[in-house]
Amino acid sequence: MSVQTDVADSSTPPPLPRPPAGFGWRSLACLADIIPLIILGLFLSGQVADTEELAARERAGAFYNKIKNQYVKAIQNPSIEQQKKLMQMAENPDEKDLEAIAITFTQMGEICFLVTWLGLALQEIFFAGQTLGKRIFNLKVVDFYTQESPGVLSCLLRSAWKAAFINLFNPFTSILGIINFHVPLFRKDRRAWHDMFTRSYVIDLRKR
Repeated sequence: MSVQTDVADSSTPPPLPRPPAGFGWRSLACLADIIPLIILGLFLSGQVADTEELAARERAGAFYNKIKNQYVKAIQNPSIEQQKKLMQMAENPDEKDLEAIAITFTQMGEICFLVTWLGLALQEIFFAGQTLGKRIFNLKVVDFYTQESPGVLSCLLRSAWKAAFINLFNPFTSILGIINFHVPLFRKDRRAWHDMFTRSYVIDLRKR
């Protein structure tokens, strides 16, 4: 009996793949996931900033206000002199202002990356492939081959991939992120690079 059972089990076909979620629904779910996590990350970045980072934030804010005020002057009094002054401020900023901006955005990006990564990963791990956005729009991440909920490593890698594209401010990740976002448009299975890399995809629970 055990031999026959083993043979029957080994010949059982894999589950039929469920239809993938549409690009539009995936995009809306992504926004519903990302926006609250980024807001939380920005808040926490201000709470954990050290003295140097707080000083950089203050200097970057002062530089932004200076540019904004000069822009208002150039609009209210559209003279060549005011416009030249605005262009000079934008094209030739002080090196310390640039350093302050770099410190501020780097610190904010790192904190937002951690918050987004852990927030997405923990939701997918503990809620069987679903996040807040996926729950709202009836979507779910499953293993591409078994149709089961994704494993812990898959959730961690998927979330790290997306968090890096969204929060790490550099041209390389930004360009890859834009391309990766549009990849599902050109695939029948609607999988992005992070789906293929982690052997997963997003299904629409309303489709059978």
